[in-house]
Amino acid sequence: MKRIFSLIAILCFYGFTVCAQNSSDAESVLNSAAQKVQSSNGINVSFSLTQKDKVGHSLSASKGILKIKGSKYYIKQEQNETYCNGVQIWNYDGAKEVTVAKADDDEDAFSPQQILTGFNKKDFDIKLVSSVGADYQVQLTPVDKRKNFKQIMLYINKSTNLVSRAVIIDKTDAFTEINFSNISLNSTFPDSQFVFDASKHPGVEIINQ
Repeated sequence: MKRIFSLIAILCFYGFTVCAQNSSDAESVLNSAAQKVQSSNGINVSFSLTQKDKVGHSLSASKGILKIKGSKYYIKQEQNETYCNGVQIWNYDGAKEVTVAKADDDEDAFSPQQILTGFNKKDFDIKLVSSVGADYQVQLTPVDKRKNFKQIMLYINKSTNLVSRAVIIDKTDAFTEINFSNISLNSTFPDSQFVFDASKHPGVEIINQ
């Protein structure tokens, strides 16, 4: 009996050591991705976004471009445009109206910077799922179970240390997949790129949230 308990203790210790090493490896991968993005003067990237239900049926698909400068970003996704100057966000439908909100109003909304830098690691349990192939695969599970999503999977390219794909799974097992391509880290943008200019869109209704 004593020998059995000793064996269990050894296995438990071994399992803890592997888990701790796994977490450490995952954190190292995310740190490298974050450093690469944060050291950039300006980022220009193309992306495709697909939403599917839990059985894999496509709900929507779109393509767009993303520009990042520090805490600021601009997204052009089909006819829709999103401007963020780090303080406010303008969501323009490309036609009749633009909604304005504070940048940090929605705790469950992800900024492009969060996705490309691997999120705030203290908010997640992280695990390196795979290092096979061209990408590291890192799983992030939110510590706060009240979040409206249950898991994020990041794919970080080994040669560039940049996020190439992100999959966000909600609590119904539906998921959103974002693929990034044509990433340029040496782009230059004026600050005006990240602010909605009402004078250039006469007649557009502005809705403050």
